[in-house]
Amino acid sequence: MTETTWNAPDRVIAGRYRLDHPIGQGGMGEVWAGYDVRLDRRVAVKLMKQPSASATVPPGQAGAVADDSVLAEQAAVAENARQRFLREVRITAGLAHPGIPAVHDTGIEEATGELYLVMQLLTGAELADLIAEHDYHENAPPVCWAAAVGAQLASVLSEVHRISVVHRDIKPRNLFITPGGIVKVLDFGVAALLGAGEITRLTMAGQTVGTPPYMSPEQTLANAVGPATDRYALGCVLHETLTGHPPFRATGGMSVQWQHVHSSPTPVRTLRPDVPEPIEALVLGLLAKSPEQRPDADEIYETLLPYARTGTAGIVRGELDPTRPFTRPMAAIPRRDVPAPVPPESATLAPLSDSEADAAAAQAADLAEAGQFAQATDILAAAIARCAAGAMLAAELRFSLANVLFLAGSYRRALAEFEAAGAQLTERYGAGDRSVLDCRYYAATCRAALGENTEALLAFRAFLHDWSQVAGAADDRNLDVRRQIGLLLAGARQYDEARTVLTDLHRDLVALRGEASPDAAAIAALLARISRYDT
Repeated sequence: MTETTWNAPDRVIAGRYRLDHPIGQGGMGEVWAGYDVRLDRRVAVKLMKQPSASATVPPGQAGAVADDSVLAEQAAVAENARQRFLREVRITAGLAHPGIPAVHDTGIEEATGELYLVMQLLTGAELADLIAEHDYHENAPPVCWAAAVGAQLASVLSEVHRISVVHRDIKPRNLFITPGGIVKVLDFGVAALLGAGEITRLTMAGQTVGTPPYMSPEQTLANAVGPATDRYALGCVLHETLTGHPPFRATGGMSVQWQHVHSSPTPVRTLRPDVPEPIEALVLGLLAKSPEQRPDADEIYETLLPYARTGTAGIVRGELDPTRPFTRPMAAIPRRDVPAPVPPESATLAPLSDSEADAAAAQAADLAEAGQFAQATDILAAAIARCAAGAMLAAELRFSLANVLFLAGSYRRALAEFEAAGAQLTERYGAGDRSVLDCRYYAATCRAALGENTEALLAFRAFLHDWSQVAGAADDRNLDVRRQIGLLLAGARQYDEARTVLTDLHRDLVALRGEASPDAAAIAALLARISRYDT
């Protein structure tokens, strides 16, 4: 990142969706993390990839003037891609299920003619990455972990198949687990609408849709798909979550596709004896060569449900435990008080310079002033990630981040950042430094806003003692802290002490600003209210 990157103009789609950094790319489009500047929220924006004119030019004709047949083929490819993209929009927008990312908006970018799809931006991890993080030889994940993933996937497929949609590419890379353990099914771009004649029209001649380790025999042989195709893929995924690998791998000169068609899968209890027999029977049933022999999605769900409820499975990234929706339905979602993930390239960039830090803080301040808190916090988080360990730049940027979070009303996260920044600043400058006192003041205010009244009262009293050493009684912050102390005392039903604090404050406000001033009048009204309820 160069020193001017912080101020580089971001691309904005439809005058509303600001693109930030790419997070994925497929055959049909690219996906960006971005921001809805109107609603101040993070979103994912999928843009339809524009087919290259050279993509369909036969070998030997590159650089030559394309004839009518080549131009027609190019037009057909472009229209095919457009129809696939529109189909994904229609399918995804028409599905209402917790396991499918929400669609927020779609349209055509007038400046470029690109189709775009705006969706929920997910946080968490792909199932493929979670499987890779488990040590299946020494400490395999509990059976309930795999059962919970399979049950949630079966629930999604039940809804998808109900409206005659077949996903066609169920695999761990297309399954995403979010905080709270919800399994999301991604990428309906290759889905088929049964009975709509779209499979033939939108699949190029000779093209097989799917990923070999998870493709059913009928999909491998003839690109024939139906609900049973997805259920076969679910069986492959369930086998992998239980054992660490899909049921078939290329060996002895035999391809994965050949084995899907001809080989019998190894029973999972042979590889892992602790798997219950009903789950082994379910996996074998799902991997049946004949589509008619595979259990339907509801049967899959009912078989796995008792095992999904048997306990927690958070041995890797506990906040992503897929058993949670079964063991603690409707419970509050566990969240770590950290900013959204920063772009992956931040980790490989050089340590942040002073000028870059200043630019990041200035840009974040401008965004916060415009109400764009989500992007402001992400810019500062990315800058902090590049700070050298223990660098004072990190403390200063944390203070800026805390202020943005405070303005956004994210008091829990702001409190953590104020305290972290305050600790670093105290170590360098001492407890009496103005920036340290600022951190203490706002941290106490955060605690009051969060309802942590006892801690807030202690913090405000300690702060007032130290602040009075550097500011006079007429200082605005001094007066505000006294007001907050009085409010906290009143809320704790310590009426006499609250009355004493607020009466002294009212006297000083009258002397400084007059009895008719709004501040003095507000304190007088508060004293009257306390008197009414102090019986």
